[in-house]
Amino acid sequence: MTVSEIMQSYCVKVNGGCGVLVNAMTREYSYVLTAAHVISGQQGGHVVHDYQGNPLTVLAVLPLDLPSSELIRTEPQLYDFAILKVAYQERVAQKCFPASDLIDRAPLILIGFPETERASPDPIKEYTGHKISVANELVTMYVDGIPGTTTIRGMSGGGVYHVLDATPLLIGVEFQMDGTGTEQQYGRVQCHSLARFEEIITAHSSAPMIPAYLECFSNVRDKIFSFNVDDPSNVSALKLELESAADYLITKGLLPPYKVMRQHHTDLLLDPKNLGELKTYDLWVAYLEFLVISALVDQAVVADDAYLKGLERKRRLVYTSDGTNWIRRLEELLKIARRLLDKDGTLIVASPESAAKILPPTIRLEKIISNISVVPNQGPFPVIDSVENDIFTSFKLTHLEGLRKKCVIDIEDEYSNLPASKLPRDLLREKLSEIIN
Repeated sequence: MTVSEIMQSYCVKVNGGCGVLVNAMTREYSYVLTAAHVISGQQGGHVVHDYQGNPLTVLAVLPLDLPSSELIRTEPQLYDFAILKVAYQERVAQKCFPASDLIDRAPLILIGFPETERASPDPIKEYTGHKISVANELVTMYVDGIPGTTTIRGMSGGGVYHVLDATPLLIGVEFQMDGTGTEQQYGRVQCHSLARFEEIITAHSSAPMIPAYLECFSNVRDKIFSFNVDDPSNVSALKLELESAADYLITKGLLPPYKVMRQHHTDLLLDPKNLGELKTYDLWVAYLEFLVISALVDQAVVADDAYLKGLERKRRLVYTSDGTNWIRRLEELLKIARRLLDKDGTLIVASPESAAKILPPTIRLEKIISNISVVPNQGPFPVIDSVENDIFTSFKLTHLEGLRKKCVIDIEDEYSNLPASKLPRDLLREKLSEIIN
């Protein structure tokens, strides 16, 4: 599909305005983001159609809860946003982008059904432009051609996209022209960022919006085990085995990413304050790799909920988008291991550090363990808590990229010269078992 076809496929008509389909962290429903004035005062239920004219069943309306409806009328630029819950739309694979991360004059596209074109053979229109400002989650967009109100009437609730690397990324929803006087309402529109809609979702304790890849691990499966070897044919059989193992685990009850995220939440992160990292694509690619190699080492036949619960105190993966040397953060990692793991547990770090070492230097590890095992006593000098010291010493700390390098990349020729009686996965299991518990 082209960029335009993708954006159009998520465009919907909501009453006399527009909306945009997005994913929810559930298979019970999907969301339509729109402007509050598009659904206010509607008699006889809301009429919603997708881009092909098919009706969508509306299950619920999630307005922003306010102390007084007068606020919407007096300050529409602050409160003109709402969400419809509609019957689950499996095809939705919306990708999003924080409006606050848009660069100066970032190109934007507004898409929707203008009132004057709804009866035409080509009812969906795109208007290009660029970002003027982003302040308090309110995006002001300049629209090329300087259209007036009559030209884009009916576009309220339409999606606003930023295209990056040929991928359309939803950044917000348009709701009105920018300007109080009629003579000012040309070529500038206002849009609410996605953060505003997340406020509604939180207020109603509804399922969070999610990228499509959080719905099922099959959506990240094609990116796992990208071994940067000299000759890919050396490890092609191994890669095929690992991908097949991932497929098998997924079909045999592997929890979807959003449920794993719900269960472990910030325990998945090295930096728990960086909540945005929970929706990072690379985290879930790494987590699927982690589950496949865990099942391989444990010789598990499934990775269902029972297996994951048994894995919790034995082996964990933590992610960070920080690509600096992971060894610098040994003390943090040891404290995370102490909180999450039983004695002899393994903590695996995933990060963008391409040259990551597989293990921390023993002398550095011992020094840090001695420091954090020290406790005060009744005498003039503190002592080392031997029990705590033994627990910290028992942990295995390693890096996912280091495991790839040590167990596959550095020995790629061994995989191409295996005897007929030995499978590539058997060699990998041997190498992994030498490092992780």
